[in-house]
Amino acid sequence: MTEHHHSCDCGSGIDRRGFLRGCGAVFALAAASTPTVAAAEPESGDLHSLLDGLPTNWGRWGDDDERGALNFLGSRESFDGLQAAISGGSKHVERFTLQLSVTGDEATDPLFVGRFPARKDNTLDARFDGVEGSPIPLPGGLKYADDAFVTRFFLQGTTHFDALGHAWYGEHLYNGYHQSTTATPTTYPDAVTGLRDGDGDGSVESTPIDTTYGLGAADITAAAGSGVSGRGILLDVGRYEGDDNGRLPSDYGITLDDLLATADAQNVDIRKRDIVLIRTGSIERARDPEATYNPLQEPGLVFSEELVRWFHEMEIPVVGADNVALERAAQVIDGTVYFAPLHGALLRNLGMSLLEILDLRALGAACADDGVYEFLFTAAPLNVPGGTGGPTNPVILKSGRSDDERK
Repeated sequence: MTEHHHSCDCGSGIDRRGFLRGCGAVFALAAASTPTVAAAEPESGDLHSLLDGLPTNWGRWGDDDERGALNFLGSRESFDGLQAAISGGSKHVERFTLQLSVTGDEATDPLFVGRFPARKDNTLDARFDGVEGSPIPLPGGLKYADDAFVTRFFLQGTTHFDALGHAWYGEHLYNGYHQSTTATPTTYPDAVTGLRDGDGDGSVESTPIDTTYGLGAADITAAAGSGVSGRGILLDVGRYEGDDNGRLPSDYGITLDDLLATADAQNVDIRKRDIVLIRTGSIERARDPEATYNPLQEPGLVFSEELVRWFHEMEIPVVGADNVALERAAQVIDGTVYFAPLHGALLRNLGMSLLEILDLRALGAACADDGVYEFLFTAAPLNVPGGTGGPTNPVILKSGRSDDERK
């Protein structure tokens, strides 16, 4: 494997079970533990200055648009995906899903500090069969089980889409919506019991809830309502640049050159309006009990003007990866530290949908085995009005190759 790193170090020694309250705490911890930052102590950057002069899609689809770059996906793009799926004929269509468990079945630790896996429990099952007052069996003898989540369920705690209003800088979200819309109240006629933060000590309290707050604009319902389908490609940078396990080093920053070189090595064309998935090997590291894993010290994309302009010129509607933030969490650019600058450049300015915490293990192995890195990508996030993100289980239909074709 080629040995070179693009280091934008961040985060180390974090208690994965700890709860950090607020992005400010996350940023402070990431910056303070960055070797480059600790030595030089650069100032926090200004995204307005960094991204000034770079392209935006504000107003491109009207002043009231909330779908962003998903507007690029039409009939032609869905057709291109269908063609990719059936290119090997009717006997060679494989199906993959990309979602990690939402209840932490594979590991009890959260992938990101504070966003712990949810827990569900049965509210009705065979234990209630014949019990006085039980609703089972029903007339005629039908029995059933039912369940509900019994802990907080973080919408971005597993494989998910970011809503376009999830992250911003200054006072405006994507397409110019004011930041005040992120705290839009909804009042319900009947209160239900739910969980609220306690006294600032990280605890939660059970309390009647009749008012909630959410995104009043650019929430996840735009993506949920339209859905996503098109030609997807996997850029397996982990296998191209990583170790024998196909994992990038923790301090690796993925550049535009890395993406293009990986596509060239895989012999896959990147076309306009493709849905681009990037494999780093982070999920394997997170699920490996013998490996050192830190959500703020993952490999990921790093900012450059060239990368942002390339995404814009290629009209990429969706980009996703198998890590927590798509990009390196803390990045030192020209001696100045920034936290997730590509969220500002891509999500806020270009209106691109970001997919995070994808499980690319099975898909990556299949692509490496048969050399086919294009497929039909389909997905839709959970429809949660006001949501800053939505869990999703993308379904991939990929053409394989016969044994004769692989020789």
